[in-house]
Amino acid sequence: MSFISRFRQGMKAAIPIWIAFVPSSLAWGIAAERHGLSLDEILLMSAWVYSGPAQFAVLGPLAANQSALQVLVAGFLMNLRFLPMSTALAPFFRGVRKVPLLISSHVVSASSFIVPYLQFQKEAEVAADSQPAQAPGGYGNLAFFLGVGVTSFTVWVVGTGAGFGVALGFTSDYDEALRFILPGYFAGLLVVEMKGWAMPLVCLGSLIAALPGALANPGWGWLFMAIAVATLVWGVEAWTSRASK
Repeated sequence: MSFISRFRQGMKAAIPIWIAFVPSSLAWGIAAERHGLSLDEILLMSAWVYSGPAQFAVLGPLAANQSALQVLVAGFLMNLRFLPMSTALAPFFRGVRKVPLLISSHVVSASSFIVPYLQFQKEAEVAADSQPAQAPGGYGNLAFFLGVGVTSFTVWVVGTGAGFGVALGFTSDYDEALRFILPGYFAGLLVVEMKGWAMPLVCLGSLIAALPGALANPGWGWLFMAIAVATLVWGVEAWTSRASK
């Protein structure tokens, strides 16, 4: 399969990510505008940081005019999760030069990690059972990853810019609604492979749980509740799957 064909395959696999990125990127663009960021600042942060949780986490410190060190530390800690993700993907890119890998690493996100990783694992298992020579090589895997990552990155950046424009048409009463958009999106990413009843239940449960979570801890409550709901439903689904075997 050619590089372009493999890239297109990644694009098709990324469609669910685009759907998830549209409301979350709009939400961040709206929130950033309400915190006083300009359009160029919003686009630059989305393009440079490219991490919804990290970008939401630094809005408060930025609005409060806290030191640049505090903002950088907050973003750094939120983005540390990309280190094990990159380490897990690295073996699938054997033979690829360091410069393309370094540039491509910028579009690593929770979404653009899990979709290629699961795809590469499935392909490796199929190749092991048939003919290993038919397994995509390092550059083939890179093309698939870029198809997922670059297109998702583009949707995220464009969506945040659109969110800035949307924010200009809303009153300040809309701001509190932003708290209920990210939990469902975040929890959905945690259980991206769940099918059937599990995924809608996780997203709905996270949206409902965001209210008591935000009341208990305005800064981190929604995150803890999203993780708790996702973990609970994942555990129930795993238990029912084992029981049915």
